Amino acid sequence: MTIGEALKKERKDLGLTQAEMAAGVITTAHYSKIERDKHDISAYDLFEILTKNNINLVDFIKEIEDTYQSTPENQINLNLRLIHAFYQSDQKSVRILNKEIQESAATKEEKLRAILIEANVTHTIDQIPGKLRKEIKRILFENDDWVDDKLTLRLFCNSMLIFSHNELNFYINEIIDKYSAHFDQEDFHHQKLIASICVNFLYVNCINNNLDFDSRIFSLLDQLPEMPEFFFYKVLRNYYKAVAGKDTTKCQSIKSFLAKNGLPHFSDTLPK
Repeated sequence: MTIGEALKKERKDLGLTQAEMAAGVITTAHYSKIERDKHDISAYDLFEILTKNNINLVDFIKEIEDTYQSTPENQINLNLRLIHAFYQSDQKSVRILNKEIQESAATKEEKLRAILIEANVTHTIDQIPGKLRKEIKRILFENDDWVDDKLTLRLFCNSMLIFSHNELNFYINEIIDKYSAHFDQEDFHHQKLIASICVNFLYVNCINNNLDFDSRIFSLLDQLPEMPEFFFYKVLRNYYKAVAGKDTTKCQSIKSFLAKNGLPHFSDTLPK
């Protein structure tokens, strides 16, 4: 079964229209072409659609894996499984999938992202060779418009732990300067990417014991629309605000909420 066929089957089972299935992730026109196998879909967009509609990721992968086992499109399957393993904090699966991605026809950015995801999950960021760190930074910032590019923003989001405190603050300031005045008017994808960067930045600061957070980060997150797709970011915004205020009771309450609602492994990774 193709990705398009599997999505259509899941949508029909849920009784949703194409617009409802794709809402907040991609346009209905784009989604329609994906169902008809006329357009490709990124692993990140596919993951968001499945998560938003409460479709079991493991079952979905089983539906499509025979079709893509030996084809270039298997890259989507690999990336999807890697994202799932990351959120499960499944170190063994992440290692295996990273190895497969490095040996596949994935793009350089996808391979670097997979390396960073493994390093994050296995807590081995400090073991990333200097040459590779320089390559990541070169790809990120060889383009003066990196703050507009989705690929470089996503790579930056995954690579924050390789930067020094001063470097990270410098690049975060570029993002804040770019988006703070009109963040609520940005397209959905940029809002999600910038929100991810903001919460990752707060996470990195926490584990480095830098709790004097820039209030502009919270201001950006406060501009997110009142949509279910942004609920996760709003919860994390409140968590890090509680960390900054040393409100341990609220922190524990939020961690318990996440654990009880399907994210126990993720909850355990949050800094105290």
